Amino acid sequence: MSKKKNFVIKVLCFPLVLIKYFFLYLIYYLIIIFSFPFTRCKVKGKENLKKQDEARVFICNHYEIYGPLAVYLNFPYKFRPWIIDKMMNEEDIEKQMGLMIYNNYKHVPKFIKKIIIKCVKSLVVFVMHRAKGISVSREDIRANLVTMKISSETLEKKQAIVIFPELWYKKEGVGEFQTGFEHIGKFHYQKTGKRISFYPMFISKRNKAMYIGNPLVFDPEKEANLQKKEIINYLHDTMVLQYETEEFSKLKKKNKKSYKKAQ
Repeated sequence: MSKKKNFVIKVLCFPLVLIKYFFLYLIYYLIIIFSFPFTRCKVKGKENLKKQDEARVFICNHYEIYGPLAVYLNFPYKFRPWIIDKMMNEEDIEKQMGLMIYNNYKHVPKFIKKIIIKCVKSLVVFVMHRAKGISVSREDIRANLVTMKISSETLEKKQAIVIFPELWYKKEGVGEFQTGFEHIGKFHYQKTGKRISFYPMFISKRNKAMYIGNPLVFDPEKEANLQKKEIINYLHDTMVLQYETEEFSKLKKKNKKSYKKAQ
């Protein structure tokens, strides 16, 4: 095809592109307006934050869609989230969304699922880029070197990184972690000579709260595998403990009250 024809096609398609982005922006802001009352959270544990100029990586539970939305709308600091690369472009997102929708909504007819995926995929990619997501791959190690580089540059700009590392999203508690995110500690130290503070952060839908725990600071002098286990175990165990002390204890109190009323 000649350059002239390409140019004409682009000119003719331009109004359609404008219309598409108009509706994407419109839907995006409507989602934010209607989501905020349901995802509004109190941020607890700000006193656990150390120096203002430290490099901060927050590790958070996903809680299905609630966690990312709550962080996006309530997190009090500038940040960029890690987002799976398959959620960052329309070619891959159909497969990614298809797996999620087909597994979680088995009772919905297939043709309806296909329509939903086709309609939603452009919006999801748009939202991911609006959130300034940093693409991360679970398969391509080389691509993740770029992820580490962008993340380190983000930390140098005094912005935080938020990571949702759970392998499977849970409705309750904290799921098993996908490892690999801990390498950012070594990468950032080698590049800048600065140590990252890894903060455990637990989102509670029941309590409408975001809990920030005490950080674990990366130690470059520790053996790599030992450091990796320490970071992952500390973050996971702290988040589980937060869940048990905050959510489970309140649920127990609620059950006791119900039991007393029944008597």
